[in-house]
Amino acid sequence: MDLELRHLRILLAIAEAGSLTRAAAALMLSQPAMTTQLRRIEASFGQPLFERSARGVVPTRAGELVISHARDAVVSADRIRSYRLRPAPGPEPVTVGGSSGPMLSHLTLHLPAVLSNPVTFVQFPATGDAMSRLGDRSIDAACLVDLEGFGTTPADGVVVDVIGLEPVVVILPAGHALAGETRIDLAGLADETWLLPPHDPGCDDYGALVHACAAAGFVPRFSPHRIGDLSILCDLVAQGVGLTLAQGSARAREGVVMRRLAGDPLLGRHLLALHRESPLITSRPLLLGLVRDAFSARCVKPG
Repeated sequence: MDLELRHLRILLAIAEAGSLTRAAAALMLSQPAMTTQLRRIEASFGQPLFERSARGVVPTRAGELVISHARDAVVSADRIRSYRLRPAPGPEPVTVGGSSGPMLSHLTLHLPAVLSNPVTFVQFPATGDAMSRLGDRSIDAACLVDLEGFGTTPADGVVVDVIGLEPVVVILPAGHALAGETRIDLAGLADETWLLPPHDPGCDDYGALVHACAAAGFVPRFSPHRIGDLSILCDLVAQGVGLTLAQGSARAREGVVMRRLAGDPLLGRHLLALHRESPLITSRPLLLGLVRDAFSARCVKPG
């Protein structure tokens, strides 16, 4: 009889239980079947492996040697089996976050098809939130938008590429006296009230607008409302509550118009940021190519 792994397990069960009856129960065999199996195993060795007595069974000297090797063989077999059952390691999952805009939208559509890593996408309401998550490695990469000169300093280990600059537009009610103009002089809006999004540690909208208005010769008046959703901001603008700003690539809503400011005093920076320790760092050229394509196709150029 050729010894198989199941025969070695029977020997180990008998040695551990010290009884054929208890070993049979542990392996869910009948006692006659267990006795028959042991006789066949001992016959293959040509000598007894256990001494029988009224108190149970104990290994013979030959049995102790066989059981020692059987134990090593079973442990090795179980280890090999665990490797076989363990799924082969694949590419590490990655998370890409960012601000709403054409670059993040483009990545969600095209990146999974060209990247071997499983990708999860997360949209953040604020640039500062995404930059903070990059710094602590909660995410691997981010498409961000801030205002030139009023952004944040990247956290240690974060690499930032400026993909391009896009003029910031002003959103006015469709019936505004200046709505028919192609370009609007910021000084002509000195008497307006401005609606801004909530404070963003990664993009100082308030400071940027104050700076631009100071250069135009006035101090802006701000609404107490701080709304992050552009649709709601447009509704408020349409109702005459105030004016607001948006990326040049933003889509106009009903009841409002979007107009460039003369001289483009406010410029949005479209950024790609990655952490140096991210698995995506080796795919940086790929990501740069995708976001540059999106910027070229959908973003307004200064000038």
